Amino acid sequence: MSSTERRARHAGATVALVAWAALSVFPLYWMLLTAFSPQADTVAFPPHFFPRRLTLDNFAWLFSHAAIGRWFVNSLAVAASVTAGSLLINAMAGYAFAKMRFPHRELVFWMLLSLLMVPEIVMLIPLYVVVNDLWLSDTFFVLIVPFLASVWGIFLIKQFLQTLPDALLEAARIDGASEWLIFRKIVLPLAKPVLGALGTFTFVGQWNSLLWWLLFTSSAEMRNVQVGLASLRFQYATLYGPLMAGALLAAIPMIVVFFAFQRSLVRGLTIGALKG
Repeated sequence: MSSTERRARHAGATVALVAWAALSVFPLYWMLLTAFSPQADTVAFPPHFFPRRLTLDNFAWLFSHAAIGRWFVNSLAVAASVTAGSLLINAMAGYAFAKMRFPHRELVFWMLLSLLMVPEIVMLIPLYVVVNDLWLSDTFFVLIVPFLASVWGIFLIKQFLQTLPDALLEAARIDGASEWLIFRKIVLPLAKPVLGALGTFTFVGQWNSLLWWLLFTSSAEMRNVQVGLASLRFQYATLYGPLMAGALLAAIPMIVVFFAFQRSLVRGLTIGALKG
């Protein structure tokens, strides 16, 4: 292949990547444009792809006509509680399956893994009936407790902890350390990468939760950000400006969490990928 052909192929690949990147970034650009545009410009046809006049009216309307503060408090409280609780419970279960010996350990673990084959949508109706029969609907209990343990989280932590040398834990046991002390002083510090990855995924998943909140909450005070923004769509009109302004605000916590735990996320997902 001649140098001219190589340069042509390189230029073509560069153009294709730039075009793909532009298409990927366009939804974010459109959200920013709509959030800072007047309501009349958000419904104009043909649409304006460049800002004609920037305004903060959509944010002002959102804070004056919608309980955006309450939505954020609910989302943050539930997401933080589920993340903290699930990290502790999944870590303890993963440690038990990875490093402790008990009867039928492998059988129990594979039975847990088999639950991943059951679609979540199949369990919604039975769960809805049980929650209503127990009078737990529209409470933080039903929004937090069912997510404090996950099969995927247990599997992820177990696979990570299996890479730890058994000799390290045995030395601690010989020195008289209890299992709880070993778990707290040795296992948890060494498991920071996988805990960071799991915590990031858990927080983002809970922050973006929509269907569960729609099913099990009914009062306006119990809405989260996603359900609250969905309520801005009315029967005959949709407030695109405030909707995009709220979406922009809702994206900020996820961006902060991602950049704060970016290194742990990458290390937790790539651990064990290379050997030797």
